[in-house]
Amino acid sequence: MSLEDWLNKRWYPATSGGEDSGHQLPLLAPLEVAFRHGSRWRKQRNKPAPLPVPVIVVGNITVGGAGKTPLVAELGRWLQERGRKPGIISRGYGGRAKHYPYNVTAQSHPLESGDEPLMLHLMTGLPVMVAPKRLEAAEALIEQHDCDVILSDDGLQHYALWRSMEICVVDGQRGLGNGHLLPRGPLRESVDRLDSVDMVVANGQPSELALSQCGERLDVTMELEPALWHQFNLDQTSSLKLESGPEVGPCNAVAGIGNPPRFFNALRAAGYTVTEMPFPDHHQYSAQELQLDGITPVIMTMKDAVKCRDLWQTHWWALEARAVLPETFYQRIHQHLESFEPA
Repeated sequence: MSLEDWLNKRWYPATSGGEDSGHQLPLLAPLEVAFRHGSRWRKQRNKPAPLPVPVIVVGNITVGGAGKTPLVAELGRWLQERGRKPGIISRGYGGRAKHYPYNVTAQSHPLESGDEPLMLHLMTGLPVMVAPKRLEAAEALIEQHDCDVILSDDGLQHYALWRSMEICVVDGQRGLGNGHLLPRGPLRESVDRLDSVDMVVANGQPSELALSQCGERLDVTMELEPALWHQFNLDQTSSLKLESGPEVGPCNAVAGIGNPPRFFNALRAAGYTVTEMPFPDHHQYSAQELQLDGITPVIMTMKDAVKCRDLWQTHWWALEARAVLPETFYQRIHQHLESFEPA
């Protein structure tokens, strides 16, 4: 069993076959207390100056994937369709660019940009800027691309970045896990952080666990639905966007995301017989790991596909999932933008 699997059984016992979380990992309790104090200190020491445009941070309070990136992509599309000029900023986890801020293009390599920023640019066509100091990325988008709305993919805990609105995404199935802070549990901040954000979005219909933990804090529910199939072209920087994918039947499913079972279950719901190939989040693939029979379709997430462009084969497919949100979500965004006044 990998360390990731071992932790998930203790962090998310209700959904991973682990034991009751009441007295788990007690030896880590002192580290949990230290982490809580450190989190509060970071929040209190940062008093960033406002930016001249709205900054909407989409993040979560747990480690791992909760669905924030698809929400950022869909919100970016919605804003663009309404005549706004949104741009996306990211820390660029997993990337090591030679300089920052780093402007993501279709030719960017994920080892420079990070996988999620490159995926966001390829999916939306929007300007994406990467920098460990997200304020620098936001300022670069305003200066270089004349962006009038900044969307931050993650960064709820990056208090050096001023924000005009905060959206927290919660995994509807796994909720907040065992309710403990790192390293005893998956929480980056305590549960009461949900009281200070502007919106809490449940990714998927909330389970009894998520409802018991978040209760009335949940504002809207988001669903991730398969939208487009992609196959990369020979130039490896563009893709064919197709309405249908491989014929329903056996497939090898590759997922190096925060919650691989969500992807595998979506493929099963679409009728595929899935051979699961889970990998750690942000995993960098080698040709040997994906050396299969050469016939059975390989289906992967878009996040994984952008890291496999150099290895792409004709029987490989990437499935783009899009966030479906209720009208009340967009009404809240519209109201925020209408009421925004530059400092």
